[in-house]
Order: sequence, then structure tokens, then C-alpha cells
Amino acid sequence: MKSKYPVNGKTSAVGVINKIIDLEGLRLSSEGMAVGYHEGKATFVPGLLPGEIGQVQIMEEKKNWQRGKLLRILKASEDRVNPPCSVYSVCGGCQLQHLNYEQTLVWKKQWVADALSRIGKIQLDSVTIHPTIGMDHPWRYRNKARLHCGEEGSLGYYQEKSKATVPFDDCLLISEGMNHWVREAEGFLSEEGKKSFPQLTSITFRENSQGEGMMILDSLPDVSLQDTDQQDTSLRDAQSFGAWAGLGKEDIGSESIEGTGSGISSVWGITHSGEPERIVGEGDFTENVLGAEFKISPLAFLQVNPTQTYKLYNTVLDWAELSKEKVVWDLYCGIGTITLALAAKAQKVWGIEENPYAVADARENAKRNKIENVEFIPGKVEDTFRQITDQPDIVVLDPPRAGAHKRVLERLLELKPDQIIYVSCDPGTLARDLGKLQSEGYRVVEVQPVDMFPWSVHVETVVLLQR
Repeated sequence: MKSKYPVNGKTSAVGVINKIIDLEGLRLSSEGMAVGYHEGKATFVPGLLPGEIGQVQIMEEKKNWQRGKLLRILKASEDRVNPPCSVYSVCGGCQLQHLNYEQTLVWKKQWVADALSRIGKIQLDSVTIHPTIGMDHPWRYRNKARLHCGEEGSLGYYQEKSKATVPFDDCLLISEGMNHWVREAEGFLSEEGKKSFPQLTSITFRENSQGEGMMILDSLPDVSLQDTDQQDTSLRDAQSFGAWAGLGKEDIGSESIEGTGSGISSVWGITHSGEPERIVGEGDFTENVLGAEFKISPLAFLQVNPTQTYKLYNTVLDWAELSKEKVVWDLYCGIGTITLALAAKAQKVWGIEENPYAVADARENAKRNKIENVEFIPGKVEDTFRQITDQPDIVVLDPPRAGAHKRVLERLLELKPDQIIYVSCDPGTLARDLGKLQSEGYRVVEVQPVDMFPWSVHVETVVLLQR
């Protein structure tokens, strides 16, 4: 019997076609796939939800697990919703639009707890894990989008588990203004732009809270973009505020679409050697975070969700027992967003950051905001932290997805700060590092998941450790 329920979830196939089974989803994996059991073997099915029964075609089979493709839903969950995105079934940007938003928050808390218990060997009965902090309106939250170049000037995210580009008419994760910039850029690329940038592979769009934008072109030749004699007419037009400079400013305004602001204020190119060069525009791209103004270079990191960043950083500030007698280390500090906020209540804050552009921004941002009790050190944290002579009372670290380097953890265990506040974007590496710290005398006290990336399987987590 054909199911009356549409398959509004992810469906992907890997491997060779095999048998067809009926499967009940029992839980949701951290990759967003339902997990059920068939003949004792764990079976992972994209698109199926816990509590649902689906007809599944086994597409990949291993000794202890198998992966299936959802053919139809035989019994639907009350938590299933219709994804509003027209390309959700193929785009790799979101994994959970077919699940009620409140349930995505429940599962993200569960994924964090599972990782801490399974990987970190942490006893959860002695840890307070708070409910995931969600958003009142979990749409159009991203201030940055990296889109890949497709055929005939199209731009889009990659298809899941593929390098195929998925163009879209309206991405619901970015503002209406940024969507307009994408359309304008596609129009330019489909006409003359691609001739000027034959090696262009992707474009990154950034937007601040004032609706002002920055555009970054990847993989440009290693010649000066300011040397117009080396470029053709189309690029010279762009450099003289032609097509690129007009993005978001023509035929559209803040009165007609909310958030379009003043359009793209600067366009940058990233050469093959990794150096950013300005093509058009002048002045700094800035954003306000926790009441301070921050300059942001093209290659500097900034959290992509301003609303949730406020909640994330305030959690850090609430947990940190700051006073004017305490020294704080901020490891992997980026452009100094949380560093400067910590400095307002501490004696001294040291920041370490590998990205040289972010370090330059951080130093400039301290001057902009007239904060003098901070110092920034450029370089890898594991190679430079011994340059700091002050004993830390509190250490805040926000490492990349791979987690903290083992030498960083070893140094923290030598120094024994009273508090460690760990901010992570990956529950697995977070749990690994917490397990190491716990085994050497630290206690995991509180855990706060934050939904920084609604509708995706990613979750940001803040953890408080004390001795």
C-alpha cells in the first residue's frame, strides 16, 4: 500500500541496491539519521524519524551496521513537519528541517550528553546539563554564507556527500538582503564576470547587523588585484565600482526589503597564496558584539549567528568568577570578542590566536574600545602559551572543531587554574578533552548546549570545569 505521507526528509544512496525492509526508527543519530535495528544490526536511515516506521532499501551493508534509503513512510511521527525550503531534499546545508524545532533542541542536548558519557566517560548524574538554548525565530540567522560556483554562473551550497552545487531561489538561513546579493552576483557571473575570474571556485558573503555586506572571492590568480593593467575590461569595471560595487544598491532599498541596508560595501579577493586583497570599497567592515565595536577582516572568524552569540558569550561571562584581582587566558581568541568582554571585569586578559589577520583585528579592536588590560599573542596556542608569564585564575578556550591540542591540555593541568570554561562546536572532541581534564582532577560542573546552527545537526556547547 502506498503511504499517504510524503517523504520530507533527506534521502541518499550509497553502495549497491539490496533488500527492502520495514524499519522502525528508535532514536536520532548525531548525523540526523534515524537508527533502527533489523535482525540485530544497527540500521541508519536519513529522512526517517524516531517513532516512525518506514519502508527502507538497504544501500550499504557492513559487518555491524547498515545504511538504508527511505522509500516511503508507513507510520509518521507527530513531530514530522513539512520543510519550507524548496531544495531541502538535496541541499547539504540543513539536515533537520523535517523535524519539529523543539525536538531538534531536545536531540541536540541528548547528543551532547551521549558524547560526554560514551567518549569522555563522564558520570552524568553529577553534571548539570541544561536544555539547549534555542531561538524564538530560527530562520535568517546566518551572517555569513560560503557558496560554490556552479554552471552558468549559479551559486549554491554543496549537495550532501557531493561536490555538486545546489542553486536556490531563497535560502531561509540568510537574510533577504543577502539573498538579493547572491542573485546579483549570479547575474554578473553569468554574463561577463566568469571571464574575469576563470579560476573562481566560491564566493563568501558576510553581513553585519546594519545590513552592510562584504563579499570575498576565492582562488584568484597570484597577481595584484589593484594592477588593472593585468586585468581585462570586466575586472576594471568591477574595480571602478561597476557590477560588484552595485550589489544590493540598485532597485532595492531598506524600505522594500528588511535588512538590505546599504548593500555590499567591499569586495575582496583571496589569491592562491591565501592573501586577501581589496578589489573595491573602502573603510572597515565592523560589527557590534556585547556593546563593543569590532573590526572584522575578510579571513577572520566571527560566530555566524549574532542572536545566539549573545547568549553563548553571556553564559561564559555568567560562569566566570571574574574580579579585578584575576588573570584570564582566552585561548583561540579570534578577533577578541569574548576577550574584551572578560577584560571589563578582570585584572588582565591574555589572548592567543593563530590567524594573523584575526590578531591584527583583535589589537585594533582593543584600541577602538579603549581597553588596555589585554594583550594578544599571535601563533598556535600549543607553541606560544609559554610566552605568558602570568598564572591564570580562569582559562577560556574556544578551539576549532578538532579540539584542543594535547599540549594545551597538558599545560592547563600543570597550571591548575581554578576555572576552565570550554566552548566547543563538536561534542565528540569536546568529550575527549573533558575526559582528559577530568582524569587529572577537574570536575565537569555545568553544560550548556546552544543552538547556534538551527536545522543543522551542529551544536555549540559551553562547559564549566572546576578543581
